[in-house]
Amino acid sequence: MCVECYADESRATPLLNPQDCLENHMQYICGTCGRCICIEHNPKRGLQRWNFPFKSLEIAKLYLRTADYSMKRPCGIYEMRSESGRLSYKIFADAEDLRLYLRRNRGKARVPVSRLHRRRVQGVCGHAGAEVDSR
Repeated sequence: MCVECYADESRATPLLNPQDCLENHMQYICGTCGRCICIEHNPKRGLQRWNFPFKSLEIAKLYLRTADYSMKRPCGIYEMRSESGRLSYKIFADAEDLRLYLRRNRGKARVPVSRLHRRRVQGVCGHAGAEVDSR
C-alpha cells in the first residue's frame, strides 16, 4: 500500500470516464507512486468527488488522500446505511461533519456494528500522520 495515497495499485483511478477526467479535471498526483486522483471542484455545487458516497470501502480509500489534502488534515471513511438497507462509504473531515450530515440526512445512519478500524500512517506529506480506515 502506498504510504501517501493509500492505494494498492498506482493506476487505480480515475474510475469514471478516465480519459475525460485526466484531460479536463484537476488531478492530485501522488508524489510517492504517481497515481492521479481527481480533485476537481464541481462549480455549481462546490463539491469534490470525495464528498460523495462510494459503493465500496476500496473505492472510498482511493479518494481519501484528496480529502486529506483538501481539508489539510487526516479524514476518515465511515460506513453508512440508508433506510432501504443499502450500504455506502462516505469520507468526512471529522466527527462534527459526520454529525451534521446525519442531522441533514435523517434516512442515513452510521453502521455501529461494522465500525471501521483506523491505522496511523506516519510522515505523509506534511502530516504528522494520517488516519486510514480499513477492515
